[in-house]
Amino acid sequence: MPNTLPVVTIQCDWIDVVRLMKGEFWISSKYKDQNSVHDTIKASVNQADGKILIKCPDSYQYLSHSNLSLVLKHLGSGLKVAFVAPTKTHTIHKKALLSISSGENALAVSSCEEDKLLVWDTRTDEILLDLKGHGGPVYKCRLFPSNVVLISAGADGSCRIWSAESGINPVTLIGHKMSISDLAIIDKGRNVLSVSKDGTAKLWDVGQSRCIVNILDGHGPINCCAVATSVEEVTIDNDREIGTGNKLLVAGYESGLIICAHVGKRTELYKQQLDSSVNACIVIDQVIIAGCSNGKVVFIHLQDGSIIRELHESNNPVLSLATLVNNMFVVGRQDGTCTVFSMNDSHIAIRVQLTGSDCDGIRDIAFNGKWILTACRDGNIRKYDYNQITVHYK
Repeated sequence: MPNTLPVVTIQCDWIDVVRLMKGEFWISSKYKDQNSVHDTIKASVNQADGKILIKCPDSYQYLSHSNLSLVLKHLGSGLKVAFVAPTKTHTIHKKALLSISSGENALAVSSCEEDKLLVWDTRTDEILLDLKGHGGPVYKCRLFPSNVVLISAGADGSCRIWSAESGINPVTLIGHKMSISDLAIIDKGRNVLSVSKDGTAKLWDVGQSRCIVNILDGHGPINCCAVATSVEEVTIDNDREIGTGNKLLVAGYESGLIICAHVGKRTELYKQQLDSSVNACIVIDQVIIAGCSNGKVVFIHLQDGSIIRELHESNNPVLSLATLVNNMFVVGRQDGTCTVFSMNDSHIAIRVQLTGSDCDGIRDIAFNGKWILTACRDGNIRKYDYNQITVHYK
């Protein structure tokens, strides 16, 4: 595979032109640090059989299309790009989205800049609960694995636990001195972790509404976190902690630091200094994936913190990351691009672009096993069928 691949983007409403079978839409390719090259794709009706005819410019080869996708090859690089349109666009919120989480039961919780925190049905768009209690915007909301409880946190520095069925808020976790930027749920949720701009990563006992310990402190503002499983397990002599004995906390900092700590042992295992703020992080199969403000996606060994490789196809800041299945993940950026990558495709030049945003940032991404939901700055939540994506990696 070439060392550097272009980012290929397409007009946000391309699917409307294809469905009409009449008109044209732009397509653009851009290598990092170079100017974009713009082209036009034309759609028309084939007079012989009445089917759609898609005419690509010389720099692209048409491969296939379906009712929600268009697959092309960028001839200059050999890159295969599959553009996938949303199955549905949800207009639940009136202002820019901040966070989204979804469960297997079609339930979703999302927050926006209007300080709204809503629980809603992804099938019908019915708003089930309008949760009030936070004193400001909610930067992160997550459903527990049970799908009947959720946690939210944000500008007021508190974490709130809610019933996703009744809307009752029985537990509020107070202790951070500044806004909370990210959350992680340990196992079923007896314990949770929160990271804050105050520089602390706190381990909480949800049942007793108290902070057990600061896992991290003193390294500056923390932007994101992820939980992973360690090969080393310790016995916890505390019945208020469930499942922490073999957990690792990965934290990404505004300074570019990545720190990994063993939650059960309360010890920092290593630090890795990246060259830009870490805005999002996930862990897949013993690999930390960090998304940075300079556009880099950095792959780091979970066990020792060494850098495996860097993916730097765009200078546009990474805002969000989400894990799919089969070693696939999604990267959302400030310019509205939302790209699916596979950890297994180092020998295959392929990218799947989730389209629909018109240059508005993808601030959070949720995956419930069937649907990918993207929370966008334009106020829309777009739903993509995972089967439309995985087919391109077979």
